[in-house]
Amino acid sequence: MQQNGQIWITKSLNERQRVCVQNFGLSVKEIPLSTLKFNHFPERIPAASAWVFTSQNAVKNLPKISFSGPVYASGNQTAKALMEKGFEVNLGANETALSLAKKITEDGVKSVVFFCGNLRRNELPEYLAQNNIELTEIVVYQTILSPKSLQIHKGDALFFMSPSAVESFAMKNEFHSEINYYSIGETTAEALRNKGVKKINTAAEATFEAMLKKYTS
Repeated sequence: MQQNGQIWITKSLNERQRVCVQNFGLSVKEIPLSTLKFNHFPERIPAASAWVFTSQNAVKNLPKISFSGPVYASGNQTAKALMEKGFEVNLGANETALSLAKKITEDGVKSVVFFCGNLRRNELPEYLAQNNIELTEIVVYQTILSPKSLQIHKGDALFFMSPSAVESFAMKNEFHSEINYYSIGETTAEALRNKGVKKINTAAEATFEAMLKKYTS
């Protein structure tokens, strides 16, 4: 439900997202709590049965390259980014990395290359290791936390679009029950729950527009 407080967006919006805010008739404050630095893709990628991506950020500087094995992705936005580069994509039962790890295991995959960021979560690597699936990680981007102390008031809304933004926020702020918390997806919602947040408004799909719809509904 739409609130009367300030909306805080914990990342820098792109132009399309800013237009989306205007279309909803809203006003927001952009406070980026992390930045991204992209690494060069390796010229040679180790051999493996499958490739795995759990963030669309890992796809951004993926060069035009062919791969004959299956490609797995968690989240519709990650899948969309891969399909735009010409890949057919396998998804888990939902948008979490753990769901994807279960899908990989059920498919009988023996080895994977996991393209990820430096702050990637542990669920997928740990699950694959427990099921004796060989994993090679390639860190293709760095998430650099930029914690800031925010003057948040009762009734304000905080939009989190990644687990790293949750971690960055927690470094200089506290989570209060009178604040309205919005999550772009289940993985980010889980990061909020781990900080003790009990009421979380999670978007119906992992897009910024869906978060705004959730806020205004």
